[in-house]
Amino acid sequence: MNAQNSLDDRFMGLSSGLRSQFLQANSPLFVIRNGRVCSVNEAFCQWVSGDAQAILGRQTESFVGHADWEEVRQQLDQLLRGDQSSCQFDCSFDGLDDRSRKAFVTAVKLYGDHDGAVLCGVVDLDVQRSLDRESDQMPWQLLSFERLLSTLSASFINSPIDQIEDQINESLKSLVQFLGNDRCTFFEFGDDEARINVTHSYAVQGCPRFPIGTFEVAQLPWFINEFREGNCIFAKSIPDDLPPEAEREARYCQEHGIQSNVAVPLRAGGQVLGGLTFAFIEKPCSWPRETVLRLQLIGEVFAGSLLRRRTEMSLRDKIAENEQLRRRLEQENLYLREQTVLRHHHGKIVGRSDAILKVLADVERVATFDAPVLLTGETGTGKELLAQAIHELSSRSGSPMIVVNCASLPATLIESELFGRVAGAYTGAASAQIGRFELADGSTLFLDEIGEFPLELQAKLLRVLQDGKFERLGSPDSVAVNVRIIAATNRNLQQASRDGKFRTDLFHRLNVFPIRVPPLRERRDDIPSLAWSFVETFGRRMGKTIKSIPRKSMQRLQRHDWPGNVRELSNAIERAMILTDGDTLNLVMDDWGAERPSRRLSLKESEKQQILDVLQETGWRIRGNGGAAELLDVKPTTLEARMARLGIRRPGNRSDDS
Repeated sequence: MNAQNSLDDRFMGLSSGLRSQFLQANSPLFVIRNGRVCSVNEAFCQWVSGDAQAILGRQTESFVGHADWEEVRQQLDQLLRGDQSSCQFDCSFDGLDDRSRKAFVTAVKLYGDHDGAVLCGVVDLDVQRSLDRESDQMPWQLLSFERLLSTLSASFINSPIDQIEDQINESLKSLVQFLGNDRCTFFEFGDDEARINVTHSYAVQGCPRFPIGTFEVAQLPWFINEFREGNCIFAKSIPDDLPPEAEREARYCQEHGIQSNVAVPLRAGGQVLGGLTFAFIEKPCSWPRETVLRLQLIGEVFAGSLLRRRTEMSLRDKIAENEQLRRRLEQENLYLREQTVLRHHHGKIVGRSDAILKVLADVERVATFDAPVLLTGETGTGKELLAQAIHELSSRSGSPMIVVNCASLPATLIESELFGRVAGAYTGAASAQIGRFELADGSTLFLDEIGEFPLELQAKLLRVLQDGKFERLGSPDSVAVNVRIIAATNRNLQQASRDGKFRTDLFHRLNVFPIRVPPLRERRDDIPSLAWSFVETFGRRMGKTIKSIPRKSMQRLQRHDWPGNVRELSNAIERAMILTDGDTLNLVMDDWGAERPSRRLSLKESEKQQILDVLQETGWRIRGNGGAAELLDVKPTTLEARMARLGIRRPGNRSDDS
């Protein structure tokens, strides 16, 4: 059994990048949980002369020399209690070959594990002291270097990815202090081959750090290309140790006072991820060439952490992308459920009059194009049904049409609703929200009552119509969408633009293909068909069967002006259905008057009177079953906005004036 197959399940669950770094580390590493060895890497197996199957599950005490165990136990207990973040100690270590080894151990509590697991890195003191005696040329003892390597390995493996940046900074500082050079710099390769990304640099006092940020490859082409090919650089004396083709490098080092430069590539996962450089500025390098072999081990530690960070960040991005998609689908499904509840009583467009047939011909003509459509007409004429018909006949019909009622949204929230927001965009915005434009990407967005759209946001809407781009509230980043716009209004936008209440350029952008929806009084021939359609719809809902409508009642319906249009007719039929006990519709029309009014009311006056009549009928109750909003077939917020605009206040209620 190899080390990889025997890793403890909970350690395996931390991350694939961490497991890979643990298994491939050159230093012997093992994990303790509940006093037993639960995970090991290949280097540890070789060091104790055994395979993983024979090691795993053994008590830690069985490896540690009897004379040292009490001190080791105390150190581990303090670590698990949280008295210290890490600990280091010397102890004797008994291998499976019955040979005792002197070891230097670095121990840290394993992050992300709540069961008290400890990660340990080991240095064989006997081997390293022997190597130190044979390596007099080294500027530092190999034993000390191995201790540093073991500490770095354990620290990087045990660092969460959001702490790796800080760990790199601390490690560069430790390397400079240990190795005795003047500056250590860490850089990464990105997608742009003309630049590298210098992310970290540490320098001793009196020496400048290497500038952090992007660095042009053209300044040091030979140097950086050597890295890309995975080669080490050992320029002990500059410019003498540089090849002729490194002319720019020699000039750069001379300009910046660099006397020596040693560098190793960061290789992991079969690719070169970046590089680690060791610069000498105050004095030239005195290291032998063999030093590079040891520095490569350091580079492998950095590279493993860099690869783990990239892998886990990519995974996080994919998880975030999936979560964003899930939230969008949930919002779309919620939106569809809401729309079903709000519009389930609407049938298909009914009528065969010349006026409505002309409108339907225009609907069919424009549906297959993505040009903006502006539906104009009085309230209650069925503009949303026509918008839905345009959408269903278009190539975008596979996705739901998204509806926004501009009058029902407070001006303070309409920007967030349409364009979305990031978390913290304003007080109370605890979470991010996808806007209606993003929900409608690839589909159709219906902007009802566009004439009520706030003037201060019209420029942002115009940009979306022109460029297909916008910014979420609180974010500088542009979002591109492919949305077909259908707008509707009962206002004269051309007059509003002349009065400065609506942007002229936005009006012309929306008015590419205008369709005027006729009021019901201009299509009286359709009233019988509409009346019977509503009778059938409400009959199914109420469990009633109506077989006839008196001729006089139908004639009265056709003579009425219907200021509330189809919506008012629907409400009148519903009220009649409630009052009918038999199979003949009992249409009560006394409040309409026998004749048409001597003075035709304006649209604003008609709308105000209609709202007042319904409010009186409901006792000024707006919300809930049987409320004014339900009878008028509008949202409560829409009704309240219209009441405020028309100056409608409840009698005796003085709070509205405050």
